[in-house]
Amino acid sequence: MLQCKDVLRLTGLTADQLREWTSRRGLLKPDVAPSGPGTLALYGWQTVLALRLAVSMRTSFHMELAAQRALLEGLRRRLEGASFLSLIGCRLACFPEGKSTILRPGEQPPVDQDVLVLALDPHLEVLADTFAPHADMRQLPLFAALTMK
Repeated sequence: MLQCKDVLRLTGLTADQLREWTSRRGLLKPDVAPSGPGTLALYGWQTVLALRLAVSMRTSFHMELAAQRALLEGLRRRLEGASFLSLIGCRLACFPEGKSTILRPGEQPPVDQDVLVLALDPHLEVLADTFAPHADMRQLPLFAALTMK
């Protein structure tokens, strides 16, 4: 789980924007909400990935994110069961009415309807540098390291 300062660094959002998106507008909720004054919200990699994709939608395509709330929440739920490594090479296909699907490598979006396709790899690479800082690491650690006394 990441604190706000790390999420800001990874997404390029300002503190005010993150607060606006995760609290006031409710585009995406933190994985662990603050329990009171002085406590911090915490974010998992799935939520940070969804936030990065939302930033891309807004900056690259000038999309109004309030209209994409259902899409972002659906994406966040879909990512809950996904393995980080299984998403490498995948793309996100966004359809009208807030629907989306993850396209596996080689899979093409339907050609008979409008679709916006976002590459996941550039976002996953940034997240991998934070969650798996060693370049030779092929799998995220399953258990936290313990020190022996």
